[in-house]
Amino acid sequence: MINTRLCSLDCLLLGCLLAVAILVGATGCNTSERPAAKPAATGKPAQQAHAQGHEHGHDHGHGDHAHPKTLEEGLAELETSVASIATALTTGAKDSADDAVHAVGHLLEDMENLVEKQNWTADVKATGRKAIAELTECFDKLDQSLHAAEGEGEAPVTVLASVTERIGKAIVSLGELIKGTNTSTDETSKEEK
Repeated sequence: MINTRLCSLDCLLLGCLLAVAILVGATGCNTSERPAAKPAATGKPAQQAHAQGHEHGHDHGHGDHAHPKTLEEGLAELETSVASIATALTTGAKDSADDAVHAVGHLLEDMENLVEKQNWTADVKATGRKAIAELTECFDKLDQSLHAAEGEGEAPVTVLASVTERIGKAIVSLGELIKGTNTSTDETSKEEK
């Protein structure tokens, strides 16, 4: 299941990257619609992405979104969100992309907490944290571009194109991590029977 999902994700990410490249080539970097810049948040990466939503008038409380119960659920939601963000940016729906980026910040916080709750070795947890930190850095960069002052920085669609490969690799890493831990858990269960 995960192998098929990872293959589909690779195709989706490549398609999104191509669409972004075409859009950037066709429209250029239009900076006239950017709102004023906001200061960066401090704290852990997932908290930084989360804090961004509070700095520009959105109130995204922890109770206003569904929390994944498993990393598999979180990964599936993340894949859907990546596709939604790419679609929103390529169609010019900047506010929709912004909302989705902030939702990803909450999701990454949830996934970070789920990694910590797993009965995994320290090395496996470190791999999960590293992938989530990479995702957080990418989405934070995208969020900053969505809120950059007019004429400053790259257009969000350009930033998305620049981080798409990193996002894809981090998602694949999480998928392999989940698959690997599920496989070893399944094998342990079979041996115990």
